[in-house]
Amino acid sequence: LNKLKGELSIEGLWGGRVKVIDAKKVHLKERHELNGVELYFKVGDDDRVGSASEERGLLEALEPPHGIERLAICDYERDRPVWYLDTNYVDLRTLCLEHCPLLATVIGIKSLENLQVRECPTFCALPSMPLLKSLNISDCDGLNTIGDLPKLESCMCMEVAMGCLSGCGVSPN
Repeated sequence: LNKLKGELSIEGLWGGRVKVIDAKKVHLKERHELNGVELYFKVGDDDRVGSASEERGLLEALEPPHGIERLAICDYERDRPVWYLDTNYVDLRTLCLEHCPLLATVIGIKSLENLQVRECPTFCALPSMPLLKSLNISDCDGLNTIGDLPKLESCMCMEVAMGCLSGCGVSPN
């Protein structure tokens, strides 16, 4: 594991398959050669739900390195981890959040160029992102605030509160 490079995708984190103590041993935060991390908590419909503290502990233990360019978190149904609002991810260009029902906002990373948020019903605020070029939001009924997005070129917003889109600067598709 010490020589991990490029993209890393971890699937099936949900339901006790991976223990927090084992996730901590990976020292993902110290894998500076990684440029992309994908964390999938659920693989199939038959996955059983783990405890809230166990699932959150896994995401805490799998904190990605600050130098990554891409991050995806999918099927995570707990509160955000402490590192989630860390603004030291200065190289992060792409963030994808799918089916994360308790995440209310995204990391306030100024370097983000692409943002995709799907099936996050409590997602309510999108901070100002000076470099964001592409925004894809769907099934986020709670979205009510969008900060300044001066570089936005592409905006696809489906099933969101329509009043919030005025801050987008681009008509929804």
